[in-house]
Amino acid sequence: MFKTLIKILLSLVAMLFVIVGALLFFVDPNQYKAAIEEAVYDNTGYTLNIAGDLELTFSPYLGITLNDVRITNAGKPQELASTSRVSLKVDAARLLQREFLIQEFRADDFHVNVFVDSEGVSIWETTNVPAQRARADESSSNEVAAEFERISIANASIDYQDLSTGTRASISNLNIESRNSRLDGTPFPIEASFTFLNNGMSAPTTMAFNSMLGINSNAGQINLSEAQFSLTPMLLEGQIEITGLNARPRIEGSFSSNAFDLLALMETLGMRESPEEFIGASNTTPPLQFAFDVAGNDREFIIPALTATLGAAELEGDASVRFATEFTPMIVRYEIAANTIDLTPFFPEQESEPEADLLVEDAEETVEIASQTSTQEFPLPLDMLSDMNLTGSIAIEGLRYNDMELRDINIFTNLEDGMLDVETQPVTAYAGTIQGNLRLDSNGNLDTSASVAQLDLVELAPSISRINSVTGKLNVESTYTASGQTVSSMIESLTGSTSFAITENLVDISLIKQVFTAIVALSPSGDTVQQWPDQVSFNQFAGYILLDGGIAENQEVRLRMDNFDVSGSGGLDLSAGTFDYDLEFTVLGAPELQTIPINERYHNVSWPVTCSAEFSAEVSRYCRPDLTQVRDIFAQLGRNEVQRRLEDVVEDQAPEELRDAARGLLRNIFN
Repeated sequence: MFKTLIKILLSLVAMLFVIVGALLFFVDPNQYKAAIEEAVYDNTGYTLNIAGDLELTFSPYLGITLNDVRITNAGKPQELASTSRVSLKVDAARLLQREFLIQEFRADDFHVNVFVDSEGVSIWETTNVPAQRARADESSSNEVAAEFERISIANASIDYQDLSTGTRASISNLNIESRNSRLDGTPFPIEASFTFLNNGMSAPTTMAFNSMLGINSNAGQINLSEAQFSLTPMLLEGQIEITGLNARPRIEGSFSSNAFDLLALMETLGMRESPEEFIGASNTTPPLQFAFDVAGNDREFIIPALTATLGAAELEGDASVRFATEFTPMIVRYEIAANTIDLTPFFPEQESEPEADLLVEDAEETVEIASQTSTQEFPLPLDMLSDMNLTGSIAIEGLRYNDMELRDINIFTNLEDGMLDVETQPVTAYAGTIQGNLRLDSNGNLDTSASVAQLDLVELAPSISRINSVTGKLNVESTYTASGQTVSSMIESLTGSTSFAITENLVDISLIKQVFTAIVALSPSGDTVQQWPDQVSFNQFAGYILLDGGIAENQEVRLRMDNFDVSGSGGLDLSAGTFDYDLEFTVLGAPELQTIPINERYHNVSWPVTCSAEFSAEVSRYCRPDLTQVRDIFAQLGRNEVQRRLEDVVEDQAPEELRDAARGLLRNIFN
């Protein structure tokens, strides 16, 4: 961007010098448009087109106005810059002394276009060699001192689009005012206001900037002091110095913010909706305040110190970026450390609602997020994995939200040769620990593993209300692989397994009782399961989930709770917010521990159960037996019982030489 800014300034300065020359020597400047345009091309390498008229003023000041001015780059289809009207007033007496005093420079509707194609080539890049620039360097005695009493740019705009990174941003309503501007390093005040919008914002945001600015064009220096940048409610103050613009640029500076409301800033940026109703109570959101230093040159950019406070939380960090060279990629390094951060004030308290309503709301929110994830093709920035090397760490003593608290958070990131590794060391959560690892390469191949140890479901239940039917200590081991260029393709290729076990458990078996009540209702013997307790503690509660090519189908599931076994297959439809599994509920006989008592005639019989519903449905509607198949099973059980009794009769009463024949006859009849 340094080259771009310099070329814009060169274009403007060259235009001013040529216009003044036209004023002094020509009567009708319109016939000299070509000469002005040629001079700009010689000084900058860009093509100037003056489509409108040139207007002259000789009294009370020397002035000229150019209408409909455009700047282009040969071979590029887009315009670089344009303005509907640019005018300047010049002090003629000072001009005769080779002092270029511009009493006023004004540009209306000035527009700058910065476009970078998919190969990373900007439309501002040019191979044209400015001839006049070389001649100007031959002798410093030809230099003309330039001074601007007033610079006024109204309703300007800047469009930036980079196809190589997918970045797009725009600045509009840009207004710049400056007085006593010089290019010899003398500081002068400058004020600017504008609206900013990028492709991650829902609405443009108003911003403002003012500072004392010193520009030494000969030394290649820019100095910003007493700088203030405001973005309601944040005010950023500091200073920055840029040197070596004519050779090897260097930058040094420091900035600090006021203590501001982070939620209010998010509302300004369109990242959060403003409250619909005015709340008269005082704001309890802890203020955010930060400060940082910057340094850098043409090889690297460094943030040697970053400090921030968020209420009682304190954060420290540093970072550096070493720019890519012909032989090495960009190298990024960062370290962040913080004590306990309380997130509770940033989430509004909800009024107490019936538990059923809360369950439905949780499920509907899950469906909405899942649907957005599955139906939209979110491309993964895999190219970035090959474009840089990265190493960093995040260490946070704790994260707190209401009664939930995570402690000892340590995350390490390493990216090298297109391979990203993320390691999360054991995090203390819900009286247990959580840890995991992730590996992703630039081809979109993903390997993940995670483990959970002794997670207390009683503590977890308030955060995830759907698991309040089970208590105990949760243990999980999972390993998955996937590949793809988008989030949805990753989900569709997910393959691996999750095994789990819950110790010290207490399980609400109301759904199981509901299913078996419907089953035994078809029993000719009129059995009942009402004697089963509502909650049962199992000696064994364990199972697994196997995925092979995504989550939509072909999932294999298994759950064992002592003498109760659930197995089957199915899948999830995230876009519809539904699940569909064909399962078999089996009550096992001896030697399994008979925790769920049932008549022996039902032992080792696999009862077909369909579990298919929306996530937002009540749990009681999740599963139901296949009554058609249940009737067939009861009929088969009846036939088996008759066959068994007849076989007993044959064994007890038939002559021994006829028993085999009788058994064969019974098998033919009943099978």
